[in-house]
Amino acid sequence: MNRSRALFFLASSLLVLFIIGGSLLGASSADDDGNDSLYKYLSVFTEALSLVQQAYVDDVDLDSLMAGALDSATEALDPFSLYLPAGEVDRYLKAREVGTRLSGLLLLKERGIAFVASVEPGSPADQAELHVGDVVAEIDGDSTRGMPVWEVQEVLGGEPGQVITLKLLHQGDEREVELTLGPFEAPRPSLDTVDGARVLRVGALRAGDLEPLHEALERATREGVDRLAVDLRGVAGGDPETAYRVAGLFAQGELGTLSHRGEALKTFTGDQPPVWRGRLVVLINRGTLGAAEVLATILHQAAGAELVGEPTFGYAGRQEVADLPSGGRLIYTDAFYTGPDHVVLQEGLTPDVRVSYGSRTFDEREIPLRELILQRGLRHLMEDQPEGSKKETLSEAA
Repeated sequence: MNRSRALFFLASSLLVLFIIGGSLLGASSADDDGNDSLYKYLSVFTEALSLVQQAYVDDVDLDSLMAGALDSATEALDPFSLYLPAGEVDRYLKAREVGTRLSGLLLLKERGIAFVASVEPGSPADQAELHVGDVVAEIDGDSTRGMPVWEVQEVLGGEPGQVITLKLLHQGDEREVELTLGPFEAPRPSLDTVDGARVLRVGALRAGDLEPLHEALERATREGVDRLAVDLRGVAGGDPETAYRVAGLFAQGELGTLSHRGEALKTFTGDQPPVWRGRLVVLINRGTLGAAEVLATILHQAAGAELVGEPTFGYAGRQEVADLPSGGRLIYTDAFYTGPDHVVLQEGLTPDVRVSYGSRTFDEREIPLRELILQRGLRHLMEDQPEGSKKETLSEAA
C-alpha cells in the first residue's frame, strides 16, 4: 500500500468513527447522554490522531489528513452528503449549477468506489454508451479511489466541448470511453404506443413537466385507455415536490410527507379527483432515484400500481448546507421524503416483478436489461389479472 492510500484509509477510519459516532449522526449510547457519548468519541479521535502524529512512518500533513477524513466521513453518511474545502466552494457551486445538463451523467461514490448512478437518454453519456452500474476507475487518467465527490462533479460541470476520458469496468470488462460535454435535448413527457400498449414517459420530473403530463393523462382518459405503463427507468434528480403533484393526477388524499427524525415537516396531499384511473405498471431500474422513487412509491401504495424492473437506488432526501468556520461547507441530508405509509425513502424499492440478467431466457440473452424491463413490463400490463388479484388502493379504502 503506498503512502497516499495509507493516509486515505487511516484518515477515513479516524474521522468516520468520530463523525458517525458523534456529531453528524447524533449517536448516543444506552447508558450515557448525548454529550457524554460525544466526549467519548472526541477522546478516542484525539488519542488516535496523537498516535498517528507520533508513530506514523512519515511526517503527516494534518491539513491533507483532515480533508481526506472529512471527505470519507460524509461519503459514509450517504452518496449525496459531502464536505467542501474552503478553496473549492465557488468552483463546486458553479459545477452544481451546471449539474448533469452537459453530460447527462450522474456519478456517485459508495465505499470509495465511483459508479454510474444514472444516464439520461440522448445525452453525451448515453452516446458514449455508459450504463447504470458501470464502475468508473479513472477520470482523465486520475484514479477515482481517493477523488472526492465534489471533484468528480466539478469535472462533469466543465465547459461545452470539453472531452473527458473515463476508464470503466462494465460487467467485469475494462474499457475506455471519451465523453464530450455539450447541451442536449432532455426527454420530455409523452404518451406513446409501444407494441400495442400505452406508455407514459414522465421526463425529468421538473416543474415544467407537470402540465404536459396532465394533458397526456387527460388524452388517455378521452381515448378510453384503461391500462398504462409509467416509465421511470433512469429518471434521477428532479424535484420531489413535483413528484407529489404528478402523483396527485393518479391518486387523491394524503400522499406522503417530508420527515425529519420521525417528525413530519410538510404533508403532501392530492386535493382533486384523479385525472386518470386504470391498471398501472411502473417501470423502474437502478437509475430510478429521488423524485422518481417518490412517484413510484405513491403510485404503488395509493394507485395500486405494480413495479416491474430492478430495485431502485434508494434515496429521496432533502439537503441542507452548513458554513464552517474554516470557510468550507458541509452539505448533508436533513430530511427524507415518504409515501402514504410514512416510511422514509432511504432504501431501494423492491419490484413486484423483478427483472435481472439472470432472469433472461435463451431467446432474451442478447436483449439489454433496460429494454428487457420495458418488454416484460408491457407484457405484464397486457396480461389479464386473475379474479380478485387487483390491489385495493389507499384512495379506494378511504
